[in-house]
Amino acid sequence: MNGMRLHKRIAFGLLAGMVLAACTTFASAQTELVVTNYGGSFEDGWRKSVVEPFEKAHPDIKVKLVQKLVFESMALMRAQKNDVRVDVFMMDEVGAAQATAEGLVQPVSPKTVPHLAELYPEFRVADDAFCKFMFDAAVIAYNSQQVKPAPDSYKDFWDKKYAGRIAINNLDSATGLSFFLMLLKTEGATMDKVDPAFAAMKRLKPSILTFPEQHAQLAQLFTQGDIVMAPWTSDRALLLASKGVPIAWAIPKEGGIMQEGGLVIAKGTKHLDAAQKYVDFALSREAQAANAKYTFLSPTNSKTVLDADTAKKIPNGPQMIKTLTRPDWKKANELRPQWIDRWNREITQ
Repeated sequence: MNGMRLHKRIAFGLLAGMVLAACTTFASAQTELVVTNYGGSFEDGWRKSVVEPFEKAHPDIKVKLVQKLVFESMALMRAQKNDVRVDVFMMDEVGAAQATAEGLVQPVSPKTVPHLAELYPEFRVADDAFCKFMFDAAVIAYNSQQVKPAPDSYKDFWDKKYAGRIAINNLDSATGLSFFLMLLKTEGATMDKVDPAFAAMKRLKPSILTFPEQHAQLAQLFTQGDIVMAPWTSDRALLLASKGVPIAWAIPKEGGIMQEGGLVIAKGTKHLDAAQKYVDFALSREAQAANAKYTFLSPTNSKTVLDADTAKKIPNGPQMIKTLTRPDWKKANELRPQWIDRWNREITQ
């Protein structure tokens, strides 16, 4: 009897060892794909709509999310040029275009990323250098209880009744840059002749409570009631409204700028196949629909079907794509450093 028990213990031990070894082998065989994202409340929605279902579909790939804003991502891409540690970067069009110009991206194709073929034509980029996975609109966000009627022009920021109750992002953010580009339009300026825009900002400066640098700061200002109006993006305003904050958004009569988000595979990534699968999954109809529901970002996949409630809330579809302005980001990138220098000297100091 004791011998039988001994044999059972040995057999059990061997089985446990085999299971442990199998688990260890599986864990070591998993590819860790490091990708950036915008963080905050966006990250929660991205995990639900993309990361978790992707890992379920690809159990051999583990996704590690790292929070980075667009200009932080650019700095990291340059720094890791010869030893890539972050495989896929999420960044706005302004950053993705710059990364492409600097040769830091690994282009894709419908062969390596099949869902690329389903994008609206407007969202395909030259040589498929990167993939545009979403768009939203640069808008005026406002407190729906205290700003009545709703703002219908960027010139409403200069209304004295809002003095001390507005915030304007700095030019080193995509939101701040989009506002500045619209300011060029309202003031009859151009990218080559920006004096009227800076003159307008000097007139507005006494009314500005603060110059936030991150979305989280702007959200806190609205939540606390410190501000009642600011240039922002449609998705961020909707995310805040979903938490019960009395905030709404409007595309003014001058129009709105389309802000587009890209997934950029780093040139030299050691996990190219996994990176391509991840990007392709994010472009799928299912992931795009779920992401629109959770983060209020509009899909770029033309075959995505949104639920009725989401479709009403977010700017989406062919007509909206034609309505929103798409700036010359390449030129804006080239001129932005000198604009930022002047902004820091004349506006924020």
